[in-house]
Amino acid sequence: MRFEVSRALDAMEQRLTTDITLAQAVVDVAQIVRYADLDGGRTASLLRLGLVVDALARHLHDGGVLVYPVVDRALTSDLELTSNEKMVLRRWADDGLAELLPQVEDRIVEIADITGLPVVSRDDFARFGAAYPWISQVPGWLLAPVPGIGGAALISRPSGTPVPRPVSPRARVLERSWRCNAFECPLFGPARVYDQPPPRLRGGVPICPVHGQQLQDVGLRPPAVAVAVRVGEAMRGRFAVRASGPTVVGRSPEDPAGVRLGPWLDERAAGWVSRSHLVLELQGDALVVTDTSTNGTVVLTRNGPGEPPQRIPLSRGQRRRLGQWDTVELTEGVTLGTLPAMLESSDGGADDSVMSEAPTMALRLPPR
Repeated sequence: MRFEVSRALDAMEQRLTTDITLAQAVVDVAQIVRYADLDGGRTASLLRLGLVVDALARHLHDGGVLVYPVVDRALTSDLELTSNEKMVLRRWADDGLAELLPQVEDRIVEIADITGLPVVSRDDFARFGAAYPWISQVPGWLLAPVPGIGGAALISRPSGTPVPRPVSPRARVLERSWRCNAFECPLFGPARVYDQPPPRLRGGVPICPVHGQQLQDVGLRPPAVAVAVRVGEAMRGRFAVRASGPTVVGRSPEDPAGVRLGPWLDERAAGWVSRSHLVLELQGDALVVTDTSTNGTVVLTRNGPGEPPQRIPLSRGQRRRLGQWDTVELTEGVTLGTLPAMLESSDGGADDSVMSEAPTMALRLPPR
């Protein structure tokens, strides 16, 4: 049982990020963990976060969804959580995979306002309506978890068809990179120059949400775009391509900052995908792919969603600018591309659940 829980938590960890380029929703962790009716289990359980991640994957038709967790520090001393669960929460915070805050206050709504991301929570945040009027006006920005057969489901609130929110003036803080002077800050330290969360804003001044210190402006943040990797029918990962430099993708690139596909490849694919198979660069608002492989790369180009792709082979040294709906095939069954193009070209089928390793007693069984 303990081993199964640890494996489930490890699987959940792979779906966490505070990089706003990659995150697809903000999750109010304390509200989820303490929602006992979600699975009919104990008063507080970190496994419920996994149920919500799976529910969000179904809601967005994206089996590789990444979430931005915001955690109330009181959860790390909650007597209803196991010592291992509390240790895992602290580790996620230390690794910069979650925001662990003394008081959450309006932070979740602030992140949603700055980034435009939806929020997963049981809270309606109505008390912050004066500062964020769109809370009651924009449908579908809040996703409320409810019990579902074999797990959880999400209900959109306020009701209605989700619509894009107006760009907040606060979003300008995303154009800059920031530095926190606190020792080894996991969110704004020297190791995180471009893949940062949004700062907290107090009176228009950028503040570190963890340490409460005013942040130092360290320069322009280069544009970035999220790229998804699909192996077979499963979305396996996300990475960001930034205008600050090229990104090498392959079976096992020598570049330590490269994207390693090897752990996701079977024997046939591993024999076809080169160690450094291709290079992606962001030029303006478009990706450019350069083949650096032995066996070649294929661009699957389309003029719009729903159209059958045209195959354009690339050999070593050849480059191509990718269109909005183009994807790239390294070998049969191994493709990558921007998230909209990848989701549109997928059947939206179920991928590996983060709860597949969880003990069955943590899941709600279908009623008879």
